[in-house]
Parts: sequence; structure tokens; C-alpha cells
Amino acid sequence: MSIDLHRLRAKDVMNKDVQWVDASENLRVAGSRMVAEGIRALLVAGPEASDLPGIVTSKDIVNLLGSQDPAVLGELQVRDVMTRPAICVPSATNLIDCINLMRMSGIRRVPVLDGTRVIGVLSTSDIIRHALSG
Repeated sequence: MSIDLHRLRAKDVMNKDVQWVDASENLRVAGSRMVAEGIRALLVAGPEASDLPGIVTSKDIVNLLGSQDPAVLGELQVRDVMTRPAICVPSATNLIDCINLMRMSGIRRVPVLDGTRVIGVLSTSDIIRHALSG
């Protein structure tokens, strides 16, 4: 059985368990939370419910560690390393377009929006998992 990546939408495959962090959170604390919860990204909460100033990912932290002493994690806040702005997709975006956006942007996950409200996060792992189960 083959799956039609043109027909499937971001909302069909996304993870609905969205994890948030404040931009002022200590980076070491945020990174420890990611490890403890087995997640690769935290969406950064803005002052308004519809604000999404950025996303902090395990890739952001690893890139920092590649150029800094690990002790610096305790001195930085999420806002210092988050990817901004977060590249998002509307919930009705087909998976082919999501894949192409991720590939061209060099990112592995995108917040999924219903209007301006975040309703999930779509990752390359979600797409692969869905493709292999279909």
C-alpha cells in the first residue's frame, strides 16, 4: 500500500503534543527538559497566545556546543540561541510541500498553524513514521 504525500496534510501527521518554553528560560534547564522528556524541540512562547517568536531545537544547542565551552549553557537563555522566526506551515499544507520546505530551509520540524494558533508540530520523524506505517 502506498501513501499519497500530495493528499496527506500537515494536520494528518503532526504531533499534537506541543511543548512550550519561555524565551527567558535558562538554556541548561530547557535542554535538560528536552532530554528528560525525549523531545527535540520547544516552541518559544510570546507575550500573546498567538505569538511564536522562535523555536529552540537540539540542533541549536549542539551547534552552540560545537563553538562554545559547555559551561556557557548555564549562562544563556533560550532567546540567545533559538531559531527565529520559527518557520511554520498552515495545517492544510500537503506533505510534499512540507518536505520541500524543510529540505530547502535545513530544518527538521515546523509548527503547524490553524490561522495564527499553533495546533501541532510536524517533524521529519513524523513523516517517516507515517510513511513506513502506511
